Amino acid sequence: MGITRLILAVVAGGCCYLSGQQLVNRMEGSLLLPEDPVIEARRLAHDGRWAESKMLADFVVENPTLGDHTEAALVAQRADEELTSFWGNAQRFAEGAATGEPTDLASMLGSLSLDLFVIGDIRDLAVQGWNEYSDGSGDSLILALSAIGLTTTLAPYVDWAPALLKTLKRTGDLSGKFLVSLTRIGKEAMKTRKFDELSAVLTDIGTAARRLGPGPLRGVMGSVDSAGDLTKIAKAAELDAKGTYALARMFGKDGVKSISKDGKNVGVVVGSIKTGSRVTKTMHKTTGALSTLWLGALFTATAVLLIGAIMPRRRRRRTAKAGLD
Repeated sequence: MGITRLILAVVAGGCCYLSGQQLVNRMEGSLLLPEDPVIEARRLAHDGRWAESKMLADFVVENPTLGDHTEAALVAQRADEELTSFWGNAQRFAEGAATGEPTDLASMLGSLSLDLFVIGDIRDLAVQGWNEYSDGSGDSLILALSAIGLTTTLAPYVDWAPALLKTLKRTGDLSGKFLVSLTRIGKEAMKTRKFDELSAVLTDIGTAARRLGPGPLRGVMGSVDSAGDLTKIAKAAELDAKGTYALARMFGKDGVKSISKDGKNVGVVVGSIKTGSRVTKTMHKTTGALSTLWLGALFTATAVLLIGAIMPRRRRRRTAKAGLD
């Protein structure tokens, strides 16, 4: 076998194997970790997102085959120390309460406190109402959330959900698709004064926040594209908060998509998570955007190419010319 054919066979064989492995994982419903969860937990800690760091580190502690168990325990301990630090949290809480623009968990709770005592709702209604009156630039979603916060049409245990959703909008943590949907719902609510659809969203926000916590909820909302996605997160979080957060944080929208409508399969999905080699992860990232049909076509093409490369060439039969000396 010539050097060119050997190289071709190696490349085709590698692509055939990896694409085949991806097909098997998809058929089995398996999820391949794109990165070590402990690395992500350390990154979150570096950014001061301690509640999220602890939740992800605790997830690895409970699932030691998915990361460095010892390192995860250390990260969780460090995050716990920060979360129980009184003075640091008190300072950030005060900053969030004063500005209404939270940058971390403590300041987020500070911002929420104003809305819980109605002051924030009045502030937002005044600001956005004036913007709408003066130049039509008022935020209809903030207006609707402030109005529903004042009317208290929700169940008592989620009275704070409108304030939390306003906070998530301010921090820019809502996905573009979800924000478009919410804006439509907000405009409709303000026009008709019917808040049923918005109330359903807020109920799910409240349920998810009670189970995950405001910080981790903030970390998963970028992967939520619709009210249906939010419902799945809320229901799954009631069964396995850490697993739900890990799925959304580590796998993004694919992780949310893997959860069933009732959230009851979250344990099975978490159990299907696999680790892989650097090469396997690179292939997974490369083929992640391909549909199963195109991935199957890639497998077939590389398999045919591999067979063609390793098959011996047919030698042409040489025939002697009659009458030649």
